[in-house]
Amino acid sequence: MLKGQVKTIGECTEAEIALMYKLMAEFYDDTDENIFCRDFFDKDYCLVLFHESEGLVGFTTQKVMELNIDGEMIHGVFSGDTIIHKDYWGSMELFKIWAEFWFDFAMKYDNFYWFLICKGYKTYRMLPLFFTQFYPSCRAVTPPYEKKIIDSYASELYGSEYNPCSGVIEYKSVKDKLKPGVADVGSRELRNKDVAFFCQANPGYIEGNDLACLARLDKGLLKKQAAELLFQ
Repeated sequence: MLKGQVKTIGECTEAEIALMYKLMAEFYDDTDENIFCRDFFDKDYCLVLFHESEGLVGFTTQKVMELNIDGEMIHGVFSGDTIIHKDYWGSMELFKIWAEFWFDFAMKYDNFYWFLICKGYKTYRMLPLFFTQFYPSCRAVTPPYEKKIIDSYASELYGSEYNPCSGVIEYKSVKDKLKPGVADVGSRELRNKDVAFFCQANPGYIEGNDLACLARLDKGLLKKQAAELLFQ
């Protein structure tokens, strides 16, 4: 049985953080524990997935952000390192906990956004799976306002490594990347229009580059089946 839990970064134990890094290193090449810990402690929350007998089997780190876009304050949450052990791929428990926490959190604001970066198609596919509106997308050109938000959060987090022309974070130094076999793309995967779009938008994903993405956290923008799954 799987159970998700929301923790502040300060509530995570050293043992849990060590297990998170071990899990990352199992599925990513070019990981660095010092960089992982630095990034971890820069976040505000960590959503952790536990198995009743196996212990920690997944997590995602979260950072609350506030941006000034042309004098307007924009609020949102940035999802950092995220991984679920392959034995539990397909489980929605971690995303259910994420949705319950952040959609409730979002109610404090007129608009609240999910700032997401994707280095693999499986992460990107979460957007069309759950949302009727998200960017970038093969369904519509990113509107200027949403493009400003994407550019703002990605530039704040990644500086000159973010390319606003491509919308991709193009790392200048060695960056962790998915190991072969974790999210490989073949002819079968490319038949999916969202996977094909992701690969076209972020051709350097194999080397660890990330596509900067955006979705507004509004239950009205969730697909019907997604809303039923997440909030039943």
